[in-house]
Amino acid sequence: MASTVFSPLSKTIFSGQRLRNSLMQLALFVLLVSPAQANERIEESAALIDRLISHIQMVISNNPSEEEVLTQTNYIIDHYFDYDLVARFSAGQAWRSASDSEREAYKKAFRDVMLNLAKSQFKSLATLEYFPKQATPKGDKLVVASGIIHDKTGEFADATIAWRVSTKAGQPVKIIDIEVENISMLITRQQEHTAIIQQNGGSFQALIDALVQQAEDITKTSEKN
Repeated sequence: MASTVFSPLSKTIFSGQRLRNSLMQLALFVLLVSPAQANERIEESAALIDRLISHIQMVISNNPSEEEVLTQTNYIIDHYFDYDLVARFSAGQAWRSASDSEREAYKKAFRDVMLNLAKSQFKSLATLEYFPKQATPKGDKLVVASGIIHDKTGEFADATIAWRVSTKAGQPVKIIDIEVENISMLITRQQEHTAIIQQNGGSFQALIDALVQQAEDITKTSEKN
């Protein structure tokens, strides 16, 4: 009888000891490995931002044509940003119910807006400087790299900027959001897009049409100036 009672108890005690030992080993592993992994993620993220800034400065220094600005902006979107994630998130909940053709049309229209904005505003980047400050891991899938944007002409006050960089294991580091003065560009876009869909009875096509029109309006405004 005693052995019958003692047996489950002893198993519980020994299981608890094994659990504690396992947790201690895990903790030791984390202490030994995580800082190096975190440092690697930080270094990769900081290097990505440095390459992006250098790339933009290189393009600016070459006094690019509008066609070259579009080409380089496409390159920047594809090589420095996780565009698929950005497009998906910026569409909000409506992305889930959108058809494949609607998703592709949305991604093209959204990209056209960014390309036309870049084309119209690229020259204004020539007076800006970027000063990196720090990069901080947020869990094991994200690093936030922050810095200061300084206008050399003094026309605009310094602004803080934070680059949210995806650092998922086995995937290249990519930018997924930019925060300016703590305002997320991605969340702002998602809110705007969601509002358009809601104002049009839940129509995803209405959002696509609005983005196409927005891209055209940016071009027209740029041509007037």
